[in-house]
Amino acid sequence: MEYFLAVDGGGTKTHFALYDARAETVDLIQFGATNHEVLAGGFSEMREHLREMTGRVLKKNDLSCEDIRHSVWGMAGLDTESQHKIIHGFISEMGFERFTLCGDSDLGIKASWPEGYGICLVNGTGVNVVGINERRERYQIGGIPIMGDFGGSVFMGEQTIKTVYRNLFRHRRETILTKMVMNLYQLDSRHEFTDRVMDWANSKKLPIPNVVKCLFDAAYSGDEEAVALLERMSNEYALNVKTLLEELPFAESSIHIALVGSLFTMGLSEIHLRSLEKNLKLYIPEKEFIMHILKRPPVAGALAWALKEGGIADSWTRAMACFPEHWR
Repeated sequence: MEYFLAVDGGGTKTHFALYDARAETVDLIQFGATNHEVLAGGFSEMREHLREMTGRVLKKNDLSCEDIRHSVWGMAGLDTESQHKIIHGFISEMGFERFTLCGDSDLGIKASWPEGYGICLVNGTGVNVVGINERRERYQIGGIPIMGDFGGSVFMGEQTIKTVYRNLFRHRRETILTKMVMNLYQLDSRHEFTDRVMDWANSKKLPIPNVVKCLFDAAYSGDEEAVALLERMSNEYALNVKTLLEELPFAESSIHIALVGSLFTMGLSEIHLRSLEKNLKLYIPEKEFIMHILKRPPVAGALAWALKEGGIADSWTRAMACFPEHWR
């Protein structure tokens, strides 16, 4: 068996990478969402999507589950033991016996450096902070918004809307966010603003990317309210790292941190990054942190992991060779 399967299942898209160790080639296929938290049918719909996607990948390559030496499944929406048990069952019932199941955040660590341990900070649709130490012990903070995550595009978009509302109706500190949002959607009064926001809320179609871009642009311009939001987000990340290290000791004095998610990889504000670095030094002065903005897709980390579990030499180098830097 010379085939390996790597899966990165997310809330907007899912990547399957099938690797042929003899030919050293990879068949990469992109599908839609597999995160049960965003699918209308929840776990049931997730199960059906996984079965359909896996079947298509294997059929395309004229393979079966028995032909896969090892597979790694990094799945969004895997934040509790009960979720792990359910998703593990989905994979087992498809016929896979040799596989590793983890949260999608783990893949950021595996894709960023060959040692395969460190910390991953996710700042995409949502928030996650995951650590894997030298002993392969794991600890996670976040990933469950109701528990108080401060970050992610959805949350920061909502905070931006709230900031504009406070300025318009509660006469709080002036902010250029108000003008930016009003101009963007051609709104002439605060009442038009509330009408538009209610339309977004009722249709569940808050224009997150556009609103978050306003937040970053305002911060770049020096707007105090926008800067304060980004600095608070960075502070929360640093505090989460501090807590993670209290629960999950690292022997080495230098720790690699992978920065994953659109607010890091595509919309990174220097204010956000500088604030994060400053707070890490403030809260954890005894450690040195080496930052990596993810340059390859997380599925590359899943592939490196699968190859290593399958006994392939130079697994990380081989996996990364399939995905040039800045691949999208």
